[in-house]
Amino acid sequence: MLLQVQELSVSYPQFHLHPLSFQLDRGEILSVIGESGSGKTSLVQAISCLLPPEGKVGGQVLLHGVDFLTMREAQRRKLRMKTLSVAFQNSVQWLNPKLTLAQHLREVLAQAYSPDQCITKAHALMELVGLSPDDLSLRPHQLSGGMVQKFLLANAVALDPELVLLDEPTASLDPESCAAVRSAIETLRDTLGTAFLVVTHDMGLAQSLGGRTMVLYQGHVEEAGPTRDILDRPRHPYTRGLLQSAVTLNPLRDLWGIRPNTAQEQPGHHCCPFYGRCTQSIPLCGERAPNLETQPDGRALACHRGGIVPLLSCHNLSHAYGATPVLNHVDLTLYAGEIVSLVGRSGAGKTTLAHLLSGLLPCPAHSSIRFQGQEQDLLPLHRQLGGIQMVLQDSQAALNPHLTVEEAVSEPMRLAKVYDPQRLSQALEDVGLYTCDSFYRRKVGALSGGQKQRLALARALTMEPAVLLADEPTSMLDPSAKANLLRMLKGLQYRRGFSMLMITHDLYSACKISDHIYLLDSGTLHPVSPEQVLHPEQVLHTDFTSIFTYKTGYKGLSREDF
Repeated sequence: MLLQVQELSVSYPQFHLHPLSFQLDRGEILSVIGESGSGKTSLVQAISCLLPPEGKVGGQVLLHGVDFLTMREAQRRKLRMKTLSVAFQNSVQWLNPKLTLAQHLREVLAQAYSPDQCITKAHALMELVGLSPDDLSLRPHQLSGGMVQKFLLANAVALDPELVLLDEPTASLDPESCAAVRSAIETLRDTLGTAFLVVTHDMGLAQSLGGRTMVLYQGHVEEAGPTRDILDRPRHPYTRGLLQSAVTLNPLRDLWGIRPNTAQEQPGHHCCPFYGRCTQSIPLCGERAPNLETQPDGRALACHRGGIVPLLSCHNLSHAYGATPVLNHVDLTLYAGEIVSLVGRSGAGKTTLAHLLSGLLPCPAHSSIRFQGQEQDLLPLHRQLGGIQMVLQDSQAALNPHLTVEEAVSEPMRLAKVYDPQRLSQALEDVGLYTCDSFYRRKVGALSGGQKQRLALARALTMEPAVLLADEPTSMLDPSAKANLLRMLKGLQYRRGFSMLMITHDLYSACKISDHIYLLDSGTLHPVSPEQVLHPEQVLHTDFTSIFTYKTGYKGLSREDF
């Protein structure tokens, strides 16, 4: 085995990289992703024994079975650049300002090549990373940030090392340069069997390199496994939030990042580091950090709840009105902290599905609906905190016009006997309505359509739902009010952490705020990807043609076209 990292830890006065283990063999690529301050650079520094003096390291770093950490520095120098090399992020300080790039490379290449060979190799290295051989005459201060990054990569791979540690290799680079760096990594891996440990914020780079990915957060490994599996099916709430924040992976969505911390770690407790930002945390998460455990499929995960939990799900759900089938064996899962949108033509059965999921219609035999993993009577969940709430399509019909604002909004709490004036005012404030006595006393019938829509949302929010079902919440609003309401909905979900199923005809609005979109057509659900929204002419499933014809004018393909 080329590299074996065993229980490696780093301690600073104000930061700890907790023990982690992994291994890397020839030709393998491990991407390390995480927010700034997660410990990614500390990991690279620890492996290469280049930590600052205040950093204390523990564990083992075995290079071909020999502990690199316990070697004498003279022994390490013999292995650096030849067996193991490092390129740090935008580290122009690693370059001598008095030397040209040619002189920098010559210092390294002279260890293995003759003077004539050094020149030829230097030119090849510059071209490999997308720089011109003419740039060899330049000095570090004459380079742009991107050029420095490319040259550090060229310098790191000059002696064809077996293992290269790259810290943000595509930071400060334009798309064309990013492609050149990615191509260089792939070329070295394929031709020489070079192994790479790549620290990156660039999810697109991790996606294109493949291999394996390790997710770091505040010095803890939260998840690890094959890159494709992690990007397609993240299991840790932090990983999901990180991927949802990546512009390259979300070309249509409004990006919100991961919500701020809402809890303080108690002194003496080493709790889950993501506890205060997680949408599914439980008291145990605030008491101790979970262990990183290997899953049956080989992936590793650190989560007390076993990963992202399903809050509301249905299986084999069918429904008919008389002899007319509406839903045919529908399977749908709404996970903690996500927004799912349901689109389709009027009469497709979207509202029927929502009524079934909320318990307003009885669950048919041979079908199952689960809330937090258990089959149960759904109607009582409307009268308890942390349950299910539904905002109906016609807010004007759903609200009693003779009630005051205070009576209408507090009604769910009073029926559930959990009235709290603070939750009342907070709900009204969250939806952008007034919290003064004069507004409390206004009759619902005197409000505008937009105010009634927000009032209906406030009613639901007073019960602090785990799941919010919103049926056409923007259908009666003008474009400006619709945009404001959608942004408000996403903001509420972002801050409060509830899950939401939104029914809408507006496919493009759904794309702005949704984690997943499904088309309901002929009683069956079909997933809709951003690519299908951007390029409807490439959609080859006839069941999609109705919604895309309606929204874009694209006529689609018939079965006879195949």
